[in-house]
Amino acid sequence: MRELAGAGHEVTNVDNQRPKQSLPGNFIRVALSDLGAVYDAVFQVRPDVVCHIAANPAPSGDARADVFTNNVLSSYHVFQAAGDAGAKRFVYASSEMATGWITTEELPTRFPFDETERVPSPNAYALSKFIGEVLADGMTLRYPDMPIVSLRINNVIAPENYHWLQDRRDDYPNGGSFNFWSYIDVRDVATAFRAAAEGDTTGHEVFLIAAGDTCLHVPLADALTARYGENAAARIVPGHDPFGSAFDCGKIKQILGWTPQHSWRTEETPA
Repeated sequence: MRELAGAGHEVTNVDNQRPKQSLPGNFIRVALSDLGAVYDAVFQVRPDVVCHIAANPAPSGDARADVFTNNVLSSYHVFQAAGDAGAKRFVYASSEMATGWITTEELPTRFPFDETERVPSPNAYALSKFIGEVLADGMTLRYPDMPIVSLRINNVIAPENYHWLQDRRDDYPNGGSFNFWSYIDVRDVATAFRAAAEGDTTGHEVFLIAAGDTCLHVPLADALTARYGENAAARIVPGHDPFGSAFDCGKIKQILGWTPQHSWRTEETPA
């Protein structure tokens, strides 16, 4: 919200709890599982752009059925209300887990991998995020004047929590291997949302977003070999930066001009 407000946009936060920190704009308390309340909130504002971030934010901590039901149903409600209210753009917070790769022991055919690579997932959270993308495909048919962007967000790290990445390095090669040692700074997530909100796209576009590097001091090839065996590193495409991310974010750079600006390698962890 700070990123969008700072760029001159009028913002309204719709959530089931008032935020503890001070944020710009207005606030409306809504449970997104309540379709009528969602409609009331959206039609109060009649926004040009809707950024849908609210969800069970993690693959653990709640019953699987609750995670799946809440995430899918709330997304459907917000998609429909936004479309009926005449929103001109919609940005959906998908997840790296929608790729399926980081919920199984299978590996992509290449590193870095892009949006075209996906494997079925047994994980309720991953499924809910992917189903959200499927909903977006359908909603752009129902509401052709409301383009949708789905951001497959990597593991989000705030600057004050960069020490979490050190914890992963300390547990090499297993630490951080769940998503191939990737991450994204929360400030880069904010700029990606702004790029998507302000961008010029049609239909439904899916973008991976991640930091440009891994969280490791060792090359990605060494980490893949240590964690997955000697043949894994052969999947790295020729010319890839040895410390570059396993996620290929070239599509969003090409279409929306977004690139990550923050890395643990160049920023000190706040005391």
